[in-house]
Parts: sequence; structure tokens; C-alpha cells
Amino acid sequence: MRLNVLIPEETVKNIKRITPKRGLSRFLAEAASEKIKRIEREKALRELIAMPPTFTHVKDSRKWIREIRRRDLKRMKRLGI
Repeated sequence: MRLNVLIPEETVKNIKRITPKRGLSRFLAEAASEKIKRIEREKALRELIAMPPTFTHVKDSRKWIREIRRRDLKRMKRLGI
């Protein structure tokens, strides 16, 4: 898709300096894609941080995880997995 945008002259000079002769469109597309992904990750992280805490009943997370894994191993042996 074609798009007509205005970019500061200094920015264009810097982009042209570091990209191959015919790589401007690809560079801008990749840069926009990376920016979109970063914004989406930051939004997801903010939403995650805003969520109420879970597993509040767990006092020692290491011990709790080890116990879960031990139970899983017992179950797998019993099932022959």
C-alpha cells in the first residue's frame, strides 16, 4: 500500500545513511511494526500490573512449585507417561 507521510529532513537523512539504496520502505515498515509490537507489549504489561494479585495463599513460592512438580511426577509415573 502506498502512503504519503511527512518525516523530518534530518530523520530521512539518517535513515538513508544507514539503509541500502532501495531499502527505505522496508526500513520504515519494520520500524513501524516494531513500534506497534512495543506499544502492545507495554499495554499488556500495564493491564497485568493492574490486575489483582493471585495465589495470595502461597507463602513460599519455591516450596509450592516443588510440591506441584512432585505431584505431577507421581501422577505421570502412575499413568505410565
